[in-house]
Order: sequence, then structure tokens, then C-alpha cells
Amino acid sequence: MKINKGLIAVLLTGIWVVSHGLMGAQAFAESSSKTKRSLSQQLYNVSGFGKEKRVLSQKRISPDMLTRPRLLRALGLSSEHVELVNNIYNGTFKARDFYSQKLKKIRNNYNRRHITRSIRFFRSAVGRKFVRLNAQKLKKSQKAYQNFLNKVIKKLPKNKRLRLFNQLETAVGGVDHMIDYETSVLRLTNPVNKEFSAPHADILVNRLRSELRERFRSWMILRSMFDYQSLSNRELKKLVAFFQSPAGQWFSNMDHEGNLAGFATINRKALRRMEKILNLLESGRQNIQTTKAVFAPGLRYRFSEKRDPFDPLIVPVDEKDKKKVTKGAPKDRKKEKSSVLILTTKIDGLPAIPYELYRRIKESNPRLYSDLEYYGALFKNKKGLGGLKKSELEDEINQYNRLINKARQETELLARTPLQSNLKELILAGVIWDESEIVGLIQTPDTKGHTIRVGSFVGPDFGVVQSIDQERVVILEQLRKYDGKIVTQTRFIEFPKPDEEE
Repeated sequence: MKINKGLIAVLLTGIWVVSHGLMGAQAFAESSSKTKRSLSQQLYNVSGFGKEKRVLSQKRISPDMLTRPRLLRALGLSSEHVELVNNIYNGTFKARDFYSQKLKKIRNNYNRRHITRSIRFFRSAVGRKFVRLNAQKLKKSQKAYQNFLNKVIKKLPKNKRLRLFNQLETAVGGVDHMIDYETSVLRLTNPVNKEFSAPHADILVNRLRSELRERFRSWMILRSMFDYQSLSNRELKKLVAFFQSPAGQWFSNMDHEGNLAGFATINRKALRRMEKILNLLESGRQNIQTTKAVFAPGLRYRFSEKRDPFDPLIVPVDEKDKKKVTKGAPKDRKKEKSSVLILTTKIDGLPAIPYELYRRIKESNPRLYSDLEYYGALFKNKKGLGGLKKSELEDEINQYNRLINKARQETELLARTPLQSNLKELILAGVIWDESEIVGLIQTPDTKGHTIRVGSFVGPDFGVVQSIDQERVVILEQLRKYDGKIVTQTRFIEFPKPDEEE
């Protein structure tokens, strides 16, 4: 058979091209993959994620940073409810696990053009400053933020600067992102809502998205003004321009998706703790040691019918013991009943604490707050109090009364004004309308005039002004009773009637 040498040469050449072409494609793929990993890691580093991870790895993360108690209270959750939510999330944050999700999202949603442009921005002067401020804000104290707010109240920023921060918040989508995080908290902790007579998570989420959205947005803008107060207007413009660009929008979305994925790892840990709590509640609430391991001090006795065995005061009386006691001394029984009745009346007469004051005591004097929480749980169970001896019960009442009076004396935590007089002594003298709000004019017992607005403290129990109209001022007072319950009452200040003016 005659072999065509020319054909063989062509075939050999084709084989070489194909084999080397495949090898070249593989080499290109490897090179492309290496570029993808290196560019993703580069963006992760220059955008400050790595620096934030190092800062948070060395810091004890409070559950407040995850649950945002201020927002939960605005939704109507009680202090005890918020405390339990915090307890569920305590210790669930790990910086390594959280930030690894951010890097993973950048890699999985790789876009070379957006990544290179984002890297270019974060290497610019404004980008580097932005990254530095993001790391610094993780170390700033609440006191510094309060000082900043006081300055803002005294001197409002100019409209131009406010507009820039408003544009930044809109471009970043901070409110929508935080609502997503908070929604996951509300849904996860929903099973314990019934223990506090709180609405279902779906209702709270709807309230969050509709009623509280603008309030939350205002808070986010204020927080950005605090965190980035050293940025000039010119620098702010460049920052806004980046986040409004396609690359900035892509980066913001990757940041958000990475946060959600990181929060999902946190929620998995919180869910395990939640299941432990639910199992405890279903077990009959009998084991105080298990309760102590799960709940914070202020919540232990809410979920247990027993006191701490190391400090017994309420001693259950068996039916047999009751017969022995009553059989031997029939005459003393009437005396005992009357004395218990007197002490019960004395319990009901324990003074209430203005809730605003009580809330601030929690921050300024945790020991006093813990003692008050303990006695609130103790005195909530009147049946259990019946197991105490008369002398023991009287001692407990007196001790609790001293603690309540001590709390009421700490009024320096709230700046008192002449408006903290008895409401019957305050007179509504006039109402002023301007473009933004309604202001009430109040005459105090010293015949001086004072202005009040919605949110002002009025009256000895620090009631909060809810509304002002042409006829009256509506005030909402919240008081913490001896059994720990928060009661609300509505009070009014009205214009004096003609016969009262005479």
C-alpha cells in the first residue's frame, strides 16, 4: 500500500495543534482561575474586610450588635423579651466564619470589570480613608456617639451635607439590608413570643417594614454622619459616586449577600440554643440548675417556679404539714390570716418606678437593676409568698421597699425640670404651629412658661408627650410595678376652663 507522505505530515501537524491547543486551553483556564482567586482576595483585602476581621477577632462581640435591642423595643418587645433574645445570640459570632462568607460571595459572583474598578477605588485616597474609618468605627464607644448627637442637636448640619449622607444611605441600601438581618432575628426567636404575649414574627416584620422604616432610616443616616464625620463634602461626593456606579452597586450587593450568609451561620448556632430553651420550657420548668445555665439572672425565675436552692426563702407547705399546723392552734389561725392580709396590703402599696428611670438604672447600676428584677419575680408569685413566715415576709417587703426607694432617688439620671411637677399643677397656656412640629406652652407652679414637644418628659413619673392638639396635651406614663409588670396610663393637660381662670 502506497503511503502519502504529505497526508501524514498534515495529520501529525493537526495532532500537534490539537494537543498543544488543549494544553494551552488548560493552561489558560488555570491562569484564569488563579487570576480569579487573586483578584477576589485582593478586593477582600483592600476593601477592609480583612482589617475588620482582625479587629473583631480581638474584641468581645456583644449580642446587642447582632440583635439591635433599640429596634426590638421600638417594635414593642419588653425588656425581659429583649434580654432573652440577646441571651439566645450571646457568643454566636465568630469573625473567621462570618468574613469567610464575604470572600466566598465575591469569588462565586466574580466579575472582573467590577472587581478591578472596585480595587481601583479602594486604593484611591478617599477609598483608603473610607476603609480606615470603617475599621475605627468598630472601636468607637456609645458615649462618643451620644456626644456627637448632642452637638448635632445644638448645631444642625447644612442641607448640602445632609443630602450627601442621604444619597450615600440610598446608594448603599443600608436600611433594606438591616431590615433583612432583623427579620431573620424576629423569625428565629418567634417561638418564645407567646411567653411574653408578643405578636407573631410576621406582624412584627410588617410593622418594622412599614411603621419603623423611616425612623430606622433616620438613625442610619445619623450613624453614618457620626462614623464618617471626618470626610469632607468633596470626599463624600466621590464616595457616593462610587456606590452609585455599577461597580459600587455590585460591591454593595456582594457585601450584603456576604453579611446575610455570615448571619446565617450565626442563626444556626442561635437556633440550637433556641431549641435548648424550648425543650427547657416544655420540661415543666422545674430544674433551676438547667434554667441558670440557659437564662440570664433577670430571666431565671420567669421560667421557673422555684427559687435558687442556695438561697431558699419560699418553702412549699405540704397538705399534711398544713393539717398539723392548723390542728394544734385553731385560735392562732385567725391572727395569722389577718397578719398575712395586712402584709399583702403592704405589698400592694409598694411604690412604682417610672419606667424611663428603671431603664436607665439598668445601664448605670446593673447590681440594683438585678436586685429589683429578682424581687419583681419573687413578689409576682403571691402563692409562693404564702409559704414564708410572717417575719421573713416582712423582712423581704422592707428590703424590697428600700431598693425601690433607692431606685426612685436616682432621678439625677434624668434631668429634672419644672415640668416634672404634679400634672394637676401644670396649665396649658397655648399651642404654636410651625412648618415641622407643634409646640405646647406650659405654665408651671412658679408661673413661668415652658415649651414642650412630642417626646418631652412631663410630670413626676416622667410621662412622655404623645401628641399636642388645639385642646390638650396627651401624656403616656409607664410605670414598673412591684411585681415587675409595666403598666401604662394616659394623662392629659388641658386648657383651663373659664371658671378655673377666675
